[in-house]
Amino acid sequence: MAKKIALALLLVVLVVTGVLGWLWTRLTALPDWYENQALIAEDGTPQVDADWVIIPGAPDEPRRYQIRNPHLRPKAQTKAKPITQAIKGSRAVWADEGTKQALEAGAVINLSELDVSKLGPKDRKHYENAISAFPALMQRDVYVGIEGEVGRRGSALVISPNTKLRVGDTRYSLSTVAKRMKVSEAELRRTIEKELAKLDLHAPS
Repeated sequence: MAKKIALALLLVVLVVTGVLGWLWTRLTALPDWYENQALIAEDGTPQVDADWVIIPGAPDEPRRYQIRNPHLRPKAQTKAKPITQAIKGSRAVWADEGTKQALEAGAVINLSELDVSKLGPKDRKHYENAISAFPALMQRDVYVGIEGEVGRRGSALVISPNTKLRVGDTRYSLSTVAKRMKVSEAELRRTIEKELAKLDLHAPS
């Protein structure tokens, strides 16, 4: 009987370890565009697009555009925050599906390279809440981004309530993230939209 119990416990440990390993792999997965150095120019410097660039595709596919390293564009640099030093690379992709427009925007960051002392009180609180909600963000490169439909308010982008926040290869609803970060969903949406504005991201003309 003791041997059977020990075997059962071993199986449980193996299953739990496997699940945790799978979750960790998904949380720390990096996007293909970062791993294949799609953001690097021929001279070895970061590739920075001044405006949206069409991504070649089949005629029957939705038209897609991208901006590589939007955080390094001049307008974004004038509004740069301490978090910029932790960004290893960023990319935004716009898909025009006729009546629907979708945006994928995110960055590979390493928060261990952030000088927390330079953060203001509000940003420091958001930082503390973020690493408390997502411990995988520390001590390694991690992809963080948003995916979902977008609209416009004047020239500014507005994200839909169904937008997902992505960490690694795992996606979370805005309500889940807001709860984890101890802020309201409305505040989280406003913060994301503000950051998109600082990156000077607008709909392709």
